[in-house]
Amino acid sequence: MAFQTLDINELDPQIEPLYFCDANVWIAALKFYGIGDPAKEEKPYIDFVEAVVNLNELKDPEALKRIKNKPKFVITSMLLSEIINAFMRKVAMKTYFADKFTKGLDFKSAYRDNPVSDYNKQLNNLVTDIIAFKDYTILMDDNFCSLSPFEFIAELDSKMDFNDRYYFEFLKSKNIPFVTHDKDCHFDGVKVITSQVKLLHKRKY
Repeated sequence: MAFQTLDINELDPQIEPLYFCDANVWIAALKFYGIGDPAKEEKPYIDFVEAVVNLNELKDPEALKRIKNKPKFVITSMLLSEIINAFMRKVAMKTYFADKFTKGLDFKSAYRDNPVSDYNKQLNNLVTDIIAFKDYTILMDDNFCSLSPFEFIAELDSKMDFNDRYYFEFLKSKNIPFVTHDKDCHFDGVKVITSQVKLLHKRKY
């Protein structure tokens, strides 16, 4: 399969049984639930996450007959680590320091280890929000050894970071779509779902 993207604004989430959402998608949703005030570009992903949750919450027998799937979000150890670390640095810390004051600050000394910061409060809120998605997720092993990491790290360049390449190697044989807003995710062989204009302009069918 060549590079293929689908517009998340036109997607019916029930068409697939599983979705792998990039950390940026999770962070958008978790920021919305925990802090509110999402950016304009985050809204399609928040709507998508809510739509998947709503499908899983369906109880009406007649409505259940009409849907194709109650899709789940796939989570791996790499993804969960990236979600927590990025959220605490890019959302919690920036919110605490009013964003513009974070430049030049060390995350650990200024925020994590600062006894007067709200780090522990925000971490507890984040963990609670992540656990709230438990019934809508399935966990998968990363299969680190089978992905031959020494081979693909030798091919890393400025066009794709390690985590994105790792997710590509993980997903390419599983037929699981990758939901992302990252403009650098040019995955031949993995279906990409996005509202990122730069990705949609390159889509092929």
